[in-house]
Amino acid sequence: MAKKSYSPLASYTDLKEVEGELNQAKTVDKIRELVVKHGPRVGYRAFCYLLGGKMTPEAMKPDEACVAAATLEQQGKADEAMEIYKKVIKVHSDHPIAKSKVAGNQ
Repeated sequence: MAKKSYSPLASYTDLKEVEGELNQAKTVDKIRELVVKHGPRVGYRAFCYLLGGKMTPEAMKPDEACVAAATLEQQGKADEAMEIYKKVIKVHSDHPIAKSKVAGNQ
């Protein structure tokens, strides 16, 4: 039986929010607070992956990440969008949308 890949409960936006707050945490107590606050919403496994640097929101939700990047492009934030596409490609090298955007930028 093939191993099913992990998909977090939360949306890309929620995962990005948690990632940002984790990156700002300066103490163990703050991380504990974030676990209580976000763990049930994003899923504890996803939280652990983010905390351990094992996965990024772009790796966990590549399609949603590309939608967020497209929105940034429409807002004139092409550089921010490209960073998201590159993060998707880093883990999902054949993702069609991210692949075409990164290739078209070179």
